[in-house]
Amino acid sequence: MLRFREPWLIIGATGMLGTDLVNSIEQLGPEIVGLDSSRLDIRSRDSVMEVMQRFKPGIVFNTAGITDVDGCESSVDDAFDVNAHGPANVAAACRAVGAFLIHMSTDYVFDGRKGAPYTESDPVNPLGIYGKSKAEGERLVREILPDDHCIMRTQWLFGLHGRNFVEAILERASVTDTLTVVDDQYGCPTSTVDLSHAMIDLCEIGAQGTIHVTNTGVTTWHAFARRIIALAGISGVRIDAMTTEELGRASPRPLYAVLDNSRFVELVGSPLRLWDDALKEYFARRPRLKPSPRPKSKQAP
Repeated sequence: MLRFREPWLIIGATGMLGTDLVNSIEQLGPEIVGLDSSRLDIRSRDSVMEVMQRFKPGIVFNTAGITDVDGCESSVDDAFDVNAHGPANVAAACRAVGAFLIHMSTDYVFDGRKGAPYTESDPVNPLGIYGKSKAEGERLVREILPDDHCIMRTQWLFGLHGRNFVEAILERASVTDTLTVVDDQYGCPTSTVDLSHAMIDLCEIGAQGTIHVTNTGVTTWHAFARRIIALAGISGVRIDAMTTEELGRASPRPLYAVLDNSRFVELVGSPLRLWDDALKEYFARRPRLKPSPRPKSKQAP
């Protein structure tokens, strides 16, 4: 396991994925340096280089990024500063101190028009600013650190340590008895706990290049929402379906950006568990809060 010298540096350590990654690595014993945006601004090459020179980590996990898909459309410079130039700064600093980089990316680098799960060798064609900034971040990491990186693409993350779709649905269900959720986007809900374990598994074997990692199983946001309500034991909530076009968000979405996990399975020997099983564990670990009473439909906002 300790093929990489200590300490191990985690960027974005207090985020949803970063928190679970810290917890998972702590169980193994390596010394960890966990940094959030208040301690490391990846937009600043000097700041990143100073941190790398101070700690000289053997491996760096970059889980930081702007994930507000719609917000990126109106904040283009910020999106590229954090999602593209930031990873470039990290990669350059890793090269300077001889560190390996694990960098997180997304299914949004694809346009969702293939009609089948995407493999790592499929060409990227992002639709919106978020996907374009992440694709550029990937390109720069490969260019700057060609032999010492692992880019992990994933999608539809949920975890106990940050805002996510599960909590959004539960919050909405606490104030209304009718929800409307898009039913024409397909993907694989992925647990940040399972993803953090996958990251460590890939470290153990020294995996390089681009690797797709999600939980097993394909669903839609609408079906995912129905399962969330069912597992939460909430009755009396109706979940209607709508199209992405009807939703009318600022940024276009890939409709079928399912990621093919075959390479991950070949490398580690087995896939991640079903997303439904991971979701059940999420609810088993989630603090049990009494939901607020819901108003009648006619009173819903």
